[in-house]
Amino acid sequence: MTGINDEMDALAVAAHGAITDFSDVNVRGYLKEHPDLVEHRLDLLTDMVDHVRATISQERAAGQWAQLPECPRADHIDQAAEYAEHTCCCPYCFHGGDNPLDHD
Repeated sequence: MTGINDEMDALAVAAHGAITDFSDVNVRGYLKEHPDLVEHRLDLLTDMVDHVRATISQERAAGQWAQLPECPRADHIDQAAEYAEHTCCCPYCFHGGDNPLDHD
């Protein structure tokens, strides 16, 4: 596996954890994991977001992209709806998976 693949895996785990942390705070009103663990995930994601935002600024300034023909929000809503239909049995799927205990 390459370094970028390792980094993408680490970020996927951090993003999943951060989404769960967000849900815990909104539903329970508190974190269910130690704040240092949560903060580490957020630091990884913040570094990623800052890096991508810097690239966005550079590419916009360079005029590399034409006007987007559709609304970014609408595209995201479509992708989220497609994801909402997704299931699998991995521990990172929020929609669960095929649980063998659910079968006769």
